[in-house]
Amino acid sequence: MNIKKTAISIALSSLLSTGTAQAVILDMNFDGLFTMLDSTGTALQNSSYPYYGDPTWGYGLRTQITGTMSFDTDTGAGTGTITPFEFFNGGPAVASGVSFQAIGDGAGNPGSLMLGNMLFSWGGNSISTQIVMDASGLFAELPTLGVGATYDASTCAASGACATPASDNIKKSRYPIGPVPIATSSFNTAGQTGYGTTIGQLSLGTDDGIGGSPMDNGPFSGFNANFDITSIFIPPVIMPIPAAVWLFGSGLVGLAAFARRRKHSI
Repeated sequence: MNIKKTAISIALSSLLSTGTAQAVILDMNFDGLFTMLDSTGTALQNSSYPYYGDPTWGYGLRTQITGTMSFDTDTGAGTGTITPFEFFNGGPAVASGVSFQAIGDGAGNPGSLMLGNMLFSWGGNSISTQIVMDASGLFAELPTLGVGATYDASTCAASGACATPASDNIKKSRYPIGPVPIATSSFNTAGQTGYGTTIGQLSLGTDDGIGGSPMDNGPFSGFNANFDITSIFIPPVIMPIPAAVWLFGSGLVGLAAFARRRKHSI
């Protein structure tokens, strides 16, 4: 699964005008929505504050989330964070070990899919979660994006290249998310699952028509966690100033002071 020339590396080589795909670490901040579906695809309402009181997303049918993602464009591998969010009155769901891997189209060719693997701690439980995501929107728009850019539904609408979340039709499409840069697909993961799973042990499984991959552990066994990324922001890179530059600068200041003293003494 260590695909050396994935869609993200090709897109980024164009973005950076290098002419060839070179390894670049791309850091992103994101906003998104979490949706929990049961084994039939029915959405569960998050009863925690403030979600249950918000009519925007069906009083908790979808939970607003934020986080970060970081990708190595040479290997298509990445890591991420998800800001803890309150979940079903059991306290915050705290994610750890969030990792991703671009897999092309699942057959070794450049494409839009990537695998995700993460572990949640919630209410005294450990919940291992695997997921297959469609990142066609992000990959398609990377050549036109630069640092400081935001990529969201409006960008999708202009390009027509974004992905549609598999959970878009919940409650008979009453709470659609619409096109997004990265969407949870209806593909399942295959390979080893459970608490000790690593991203390298996962592969693309079958399509069961329900968003997310059924969890096989924890209090929600058989349920499907969906994470849809609705907005991505690429923050400007702040380059650290090498120590030699600081030393050179301080040296110039010292020389200037010496010159002033010498001038006054003449």
